[in-house]
Amino acid sequence: MKVKIQDLKDTAVKGVNAVFTETCEAYKEDFFEWTAFPVVTQFKTDKIMSGLLQGWHHTPNFSVIEYHEDAEQFLFTEGTALMLFIDIVDGKPAMDTAQIVRIPAGTQLDIAAGKGHFVAVAEDCTFKAIVISPVQEAPRMELAEMVCGE
Repeated sequence: MKVKIQDLKDTAVKGVNAVFTETCEAYKEDFFEWTAFPVVTQFKTDKIMSGLLQGWHHTPNFSVIEYHEDAEQFLFTEGTALMLFIDIVDGKPAMDTAQIVRIPAGTQLDIAAGKGHFVAVAEDCTFKAIVISPVQEAPRMELAEMVCGE
């Protein structure tokens, strides 16, 4: 199944809230600048972890998705990422909802609980993102067919 890769700035993804830092107000003094990201994520628990996700260039072909019982937050800091999103309906990936979006550095994403997605690939050499999430499982589901970005 071929899916046109779209710029996240030009499309909406159900279950994903995105903010781009260029639209955020910054507070600056002599030796620092603070840019607050306005997306607030409501987690179901207070056991929160974070980590650095680094991805390398890879063909944006996806045969599996993951989902979580709680939300996740991503802060893309370097490079451009290509990420798959897909709805899960009646316990199965709804193939007609598959989207692959281009995510530039400086983007904050809030991914809703239960939203199907998979780890992004780098469009160029690499990307980096900080991930903030409750401690939770990441069950996977096989897709009915490979989703290939074009």
